[in-house]
Amino acid sequence: MESNTSPHPHQEWFDRGKEDAWSGRSKQPPEHDPQAASFYDLGYSEGEIERPKTDSLL
Repeated sequence: MESNTSPHPHQEWFDRGKEDAWSGRSKQPPEHDPQAASFYDLGYSEGEIERPKTDSLL
């Protein structure tokens, strides 16, 4: 087992997708791993739904 791999790589892709949606960035899913891309898309979709409302307060 490699020491630099995360024990939850799919959770990281999910979180990254959610953060990208919250930041208003375009989707940038990983091209090398279809399963990670699915988690990224899921996180991005959830992030769009749950986007923090702080933008409207500024």
